[in-house]
Amino acid sequence: MAGYKDIDELFKFTKKSFRNLIREDEQQQIESSIWEQIDNGNENDYIHFHLRKADGSYLSVLDHGRIVESPQYGKVFYVLFMDWEDMHIRYSDKFSR
Repeated sequence: MAGYKDIDELFKFTKKSFRNLIREDEQQQIESSIWEQIDNGNENDYIHFHLRKADGSYLSVLDHGRIVESPQYGKVFYVLFMDWEDMHIRYSDKFSR
């Protein structure tokens, strides 16, 4: 959770809006790219950006989002954040192709 002690602290800091964790100069581009991928029929989206940590610094991440239909909740959007630098170290063979 990028340095937040619990989900309550994260929600307090972000005012329950994921958008507030994205570096301000990237917010519009990120949102547009995610919805463009979804509107083009993709159930998954992938995007690289900088996520704000609790200490105010930023972590470079790859966001893998997935939208699914839930009978109980309607459309649900799941997001997995992967550390961008760590991915390049661990999977350098896949990034060099």
